[in-house]
Amino acid sequence: MFDTTSPTAVLGLLVGGVMLLLYGVRLITDSMQHAAGARLRRATMALARRPFAAFGVGVLATALTQSSSATSSLLVGLVSAQLVPLSAAVVMALGTNVGSTLVVQLLALHITDYALVLAGLGAAAAMATRRTALREVGQTFFGFGLVLLGLAALQDGSTPIAASHVTAEVLRTLTGAPFVLALMGMLLAIVFASSAAAIGLVLVLAANGALPLVAALALMLGANVGSTVTALLTALSGGSVAGKRLALLHTGTKLAGAAVGLTALGPLAALLSHMRPDPAMQVALAHLGFNQALAAVFVPLSTPLTRLALALLPDRATNEAVGPRYLDPEVLSLPAVALGQAMREVLRMTDLVTEMLPQSIRGCEESSTDVHTRIDALDDQLDDLEAAIKRYLTQLDEDKMTEEQAHREIALLYIISDLEAIGDIIDKQFMRLARRKRRDQIMFSDEGWIDLVAYHGEVTAALEQALAALAAQDPTLAAEFLARKARLGQMKRELHLRHLRRLQSGVLPSLESSAIHLDLLNAMSRVLSHASNIAHAVQGDL
Repeated sequence: MFDTTSPTAVLGLLVGGVMLLLYGVRLITDSMQHAAGARLRRATMALARRPFAAFGVGVLATALTQSSSATSSLLVGLVSAQLVPLSAAVVMALGTNVGSTLVVQLLALHITDYALVLAGLGAAAAMATRRTALREVGQTFFGFGLVLLGLAALQDGSTPIAASHVTAEVLRTLTGAPFVLALMGMLLAIVFASSAAAIGLVLVLAANGALPLVAALALMLGANVGSTVTALLTALSGGSVAGKRLALLHTGTKLAGAAVGLTALGPLAALLSHMRPDPAMQVALAHLGFNQALAAVFVPLSTPLTRLALALLPDRATNEAVGPRYLDPEVLSLPAVALGQAMREVLRMTDLVTEMLPQSIRGCEESSTDVHTRIDALDDQLDDLEAAIKRYLTQLDEDKMTEEQAHREIALLYIISDLEAIGDIIDKQFMRLARRKRRDQIMFSDEGWIDLVAYHGEVTAALEQALAALAAQDPTLAAEFLARKARLGQMKRELHLRHLRRLQSGVLPSLESSAIHLDLLNAMSRVLSHASNIAHAVQGDL
């Protein structure tokens, strides 16, 4: 298909082929993840407690996205959010191994002979669906066409290399060092960020005769392990404990299988030679058989493996430093999961607010500074969470989000600003007024204090109703809050009028406390205004 007489042309074929291969795999992964990510997430959660169904979900998810790392990231997010148990995630991860073999089987069938035709059809599908709901499906076909075109370029570019005496001598030497070849396969998978891409290259080299079967099998085993190493290193360097457990088990099972496979390369190569004469098909069958064998051995052991992971990586102490707990950077490429994790932190903010507001009235009646110190600490936590959630959400890639997910992101950014503002009202206004009252030794009238406590109680109950609507994502409950807020607006006006009448009657405590009294009423009313913004966000009225 391509000119291989010039060294420059051969180098261009190799480099260009690798680039086309990598971009095609990425395009398939991004497109299918965007098109089917939410459905796969729901299916994963629904079928998690059925082992065979969980295994099938893992196979299907990776067969669609052609990225076991993307599916593993989805699993890590769901395990971290406690939506999928670790034992089920282990079974799904073993399913992803089998799903990742699909494209390799297609490549072994010499589908690259039709690379240009299929790439052209993929481009036509992408252009025809560009402005339709099937846009991602069209891009997936185009990505697959690029993968085939890249492998075709690699196949032609590696032909003169395969015919070289130097290549033959080097590979003959390395055939006696299968562990070195396995390490090379690991590096290929890490550099390519795709086991399918790495093994596709091995297939091409084996088909051209550049790789003896034993060497190709060693490279294949190493590539299988290498596809999990990046996720493992990322998880160990800063991921959640649940993510570390899953990544450790995924890498561990593949490493154990590869170690056994490397000790039996000779018999395995002899068996494959009797089964199929085609070297590429031999490697593809070995790749499929290896991952099926891993599933057959380790799926029944998912529960003991889970106990082992829990023993090796126990949960962190609950009294560790305050701050975000669920904002896992590993799932930023999965908007549905990342938004769910951000929502969990938003609910932590609501817990802080609902602790602050009931305590705030005590700051006006007690001389102790304990209430002030506690509320100040809670407001600092609230500020930290707001900043962390905002940074996390703004890292999401808008191109990977659906319209509904983009709307949810805006709503969460809107909500955390209101929660932080409520915290500031309590800390900066309530507590400032309470300190001023204590410093100037101001006393409320009995009737005025009863009015303040009553209104504060109503505002607290209303805020809790708005936050309950947020937690449940219940528009009906949000509508009930908004109706309640209208009644509380009338209550505030009546309390204001009652205060003015006490002033008119010359009640001395009311005269001395008037400024603080009215400022407290206004501060509580501002809390209701921010709670109203949250209720509107729940209703989708942004």
